[in-house]
Amino acid sequence: MKELEIISKTVKIGNSDERIFNFLSDFRNISKLIPPDVQDWSATENNCSFVVKGQKMSLVIIDREPFKTIKITGEDGSPYKFFLWVQLKSLSAYETAARMVVHAELNLMMRTAVKKPLQQGLDQLADYLKMLPY
Repeated sequence: MKELEIISKTVKIGNSDERIFNFLSDFRNISKLIPPDVQDWSATENNCSFVVKGQKMSLVIIDREPFKTIKITGEDGSPYKFFLWVQLKSLSAYETAARMVVHAELNLMMRTAVKKPLQQGLDQLADYLKMLPY
């Protein structure tokens, strides 16, 4: 298996890196933002689980570098091995650049199938970061 790396577009968020980091580094803050197609959502500070299109997912935050990076992966038993990094860079007191990076170990067929939808999904999530209530 070979690693696939997808990098979202970089967005500018009108808030401090500290507020954004504190919000995103606790899955409980995401609870009120879950779209209707996500079912059975449950969250603690470090873990969340949910069902999308019949697929159960469990995520865990494995590392935090204050105000810079949040690293997330699938819990044991996840069907895919992947890492999602949320990266923040302070531009000024009230402006932060943000992007997401996914690293996934997938076979050639899966890489080909998911590359474009995953890029589109990450770019949409990046845009969504601009609208969150930090």
